[in-house]
Amino acid sequence: MNEKNEVKSLGKYNKPGFKEITMEKPREIDATGTKRPWKMDPKGYFLIRVNSDLGKIEAAFCDYKENKVRIIIRGDNPMEVYTIMLKEELVQNLDHAADLGVELEKAYIALKHGKKYTQDKIDLEEN
Repeated sequence: MNEKNEVKSLGKYNKPGFKEITMEKPREIDATGTKRPWKMDPKGYFLIRVNSDLGKIEAAFCDYKENKVRIIIRGDNPMEVYTIMLKEELVQNLDHAADLGVELEKAYIALKHGKKYTQDKIDLEEN
């Protein structure tokens, strides 16, 4: 193959039924500076925090109608918390789900490294 049509192998996922992963001139998108318009999820919203006393990350589900916490989900890691969010059907919008994943991961990192977590703030702070 010539250089212009070169197919690059990226390896293989070591599970039965998976093919080799290859790459040949993928489309590239620079997302630097892209802003996502904020849109409310019709199901409600979450307040994410670190519960240092319990050593857990928490997500409190709130409704819009009364602005009250209806459910508190606690877990040791983001996957535990977002799995329950999805199982309980508390998230409808994909952009909300992605944002929750980011926030849960930041809270988890803060918990594990003794940092201060503030929801929707880009960086973690020293305690």
